[in-house]
Amino acid sequence: MKLLKNGLYLLGIFLLSITTACEQDDDISSVIGGLDFVIATLNAEGNEVGVVASTVPGDNRIVYTVDFGDANGDADEVVRDTSGPMVRYIYPEETATYTITVTAALPGRDDVTITKDHTVIFAVEPPTGGGDPLVGTWRLAPEAGAFGVGPAFGDVSWFSSSADDVSTRDCLFDDEYVFNADGTFQNVLGSETWLEPWQGATAEECGAPIFPHDGSGSSTYTYNPAGNVTINGTGAFLGLSKVYNLGELASPGEAPASITYITELSADGNTLDLDIEIAGGGFWSFKLVKDAPPEPSALDGIWRLAPVSGAFGVGPALGDVSWFSSTSDDVTTRACLFDDTYVFNSEGTFQNVLGSETWLETWQGAAAEECGAPVFPHDGSASASYSYDAGAGTITLDGTGAFLGLAKVFNLGELSNPADAPASITYLAELSADGNTLDLDIEIAGGGYWSFKLVKDVVPTGIQGTWKLAPISGAFGVGPAFGDVSWFSSTTDDITLRDCLFDDEYVFNADGSFQNVLGADTWLETWQGAAAEECGAPVFPHDGSTSATYEYDEGAGTITLNGTGAFLGLAKVFNLGELSNPADAPASITYLSELSADGNTLEVDIEIAGGGYWSFTFARQ
Repeated sequence: MKLLKNGLYLLGIFLLSITTACEQDDDISSVIGGLDFVIATLNAEGNEVGVVASTVPGDNRIVYTVDFGDANGDADEVVRDTSGPMVRYIYPEETATYTITVTAALPGRDDVTITKDHTVIFAVEPPTGGGDPLVGTWRLAPEAGAFGVGPAFGDVSWFSSSADDVSTRDCLFDDEYVFNADGTFQNVLGSETWLEPWQGATAEECGAPIFPHDGSGSSTYTYNPAGNVTINGTGAFLGLSKVYNLGELASPGEAPASITYITELSADGNTLDLDIEIAGGGFWSFKLVKDAPPEPSALDGIWRLAPVSGAFGVGPALGDVSWFSSTSDDVTTRACLFDDTYVFNSEGTFQNVLGSETWLETWQGAAAEECGAPVFPHDGSASASYSYDAGAGTITLDGTGAFLGLAKVFNLGELSNPADAPASITYLAELSADGNTLDLDIEIAGGGYWSFKLVKDVVPTGIQGTWKLAPISGAFGVGPAFGDVSWFSSTTDDITLRDCLFDDEYVFNADGSFQNVLGADTWLETWQGAAAEECGAPVFPHDGSTSATYEYDEGAGTITLNGTGAFLGLAKVFNLGELSNPADAPASITYLSELSADGNTLEVDIEIAGGGYWSFTFARQ
């Protein structure tokens, strides 16, 4: 990086010293005087160089022949003629020394030749730690000199933007250049950007973006922290859309597929200086500044309708759902609605994630209210964003088809046709103190209100979450010692034969409560009154009806369930024994436990009479 900076610095200084003469008078000496040249390193790897030659006094009729001294290179590339300020050459990717020769020729004068040795130090510099520093949103710096152009690197004497331009060209200064962590790039221009006559505008003015420089392209970027960034994608650009390597566009249809800029990032990572050479040796310069990262939002995360009675409803006034209120049965009958997720991302984007089915109504073309494939534009395909104003208690979704709760509901109305979906919806919002429950209200026609209760998917810690017996051989077993299941061990066949056991859920809630969720069937044994070991309706108190809690001591490696009838694995097993009658169920059971490093597997052991141990393996759901 030091090599690159030094090369560009020397180039800039040298170019500033060049003066281009007009046609020379015939009585000047026949000797070409003061021939010299500067060698600049143009890429981070060190193998691309530029040569700028000059004479004193200068004469724009002189032709310079530059021989880059690469004996193994293409002769047409190694030896170049130019009257311009720079010629470039890319050497092999190796460290080596070359002799560069420059000859100046002018009709009627004697040729003059000089040579210099140049050592290419080839080295690929890996990015420094901390990730890609360009990731984020950038804009032109709102200050004088934010962009300009001139005859040499670092010289903007031909034109430099003024402080007034921040206002008069506000449609340019609000354009965003977005470098995403996945390597994609976006020009986000809004409804207006700065246009020029080469784009069909009658004058330089604000106007609707012109294809392909309208942000519609699929683009990527490659950043080399040693000094350049390449934007890949026709129509993608930084600063001004007309500028590309060694030229300026005369027509949008000539946009290149790739543009490379020379870069210098400030020490704090918030200012990016860009330079790019155009025809004739001139350079455009741009100064970008990074938007401060958004403050974390309390909404960040994944939300769903609360799986409770009254999760959504409607009525004649705020807080009144007397016209309709969902029931606990709806959690099952409308499962395709209750599993929909509403995703608030940290960068301010929003997503409806509906899966293969969601709840449909007749206004969407369904024959009846039923589960079915999501209907455009309420199918999660919208490019949407959100804004949350905690003080005002509002959430606004921007993006046609984005919604919370029910797709049909919008401000002051209900849709009768998907095509009428609004571009934006604002909800009244109240977030619970723990940040995990969100109550939403929205007014419809006639003063009525829809209400929705959402709950956040909480990232589990420790054993929090839902577990089932692992669907593997040896998921549970018993033997004469800890870790020994030689008396009995379940097989892979048991996963099917005892499916009513393997689908049982053991739920450790964040509030410390515990649930056995057994469904209509679980595995029964004769001590519970069954005629044989078989699937059947759960038997009290091991039927999930108990109000239970749990205590997890990670250090001691124990889980204690408190609540008569609460259990892990098999209902009959308790500390130092096995039940022979459901009525004898203990009020508390403690298990030895070991959680896997990734937190997704839970090994449980419990001692029974005679020193034997039952073992269970659970998988996180």
